[in-house]
Amino acid sequence: MGVKKEILTAGTGPKPVPGQKVTVHCTGFGKNGDLSQKFWSTKDPGQKPFAFQIGQGKVIKGWDEGVLGMQLGEVARLQVIFKLLVSFLRG
Repeated sequence: MGVKKEILTAGTGPKPVPGQKVTVHCTGFGKNGDLSQKFWSTKDPGQKPFAFQIGQGKVIKGWDEGVLGMQLGEVARLQVIFKLLVSFLRG
């Protein structure tokens, strides 16, 4: 698995299945290589929740892997392995 997942709040609903559209709030950390520095959030002014079709390779692999295992209502911290992010960005 290319992602580390820490559950912050357990969910109670169903888990998504590949191909399903999911909508999530997310916050990106790692500005200038500092994991304590936020660089973006769907909760920032003017932003909205992020929607994508899960398991289709449309987002970084760590998101597909991490969100597939989540339940509705769950809040989790996903730490994506750097090489997965780089390979996604390079295409």
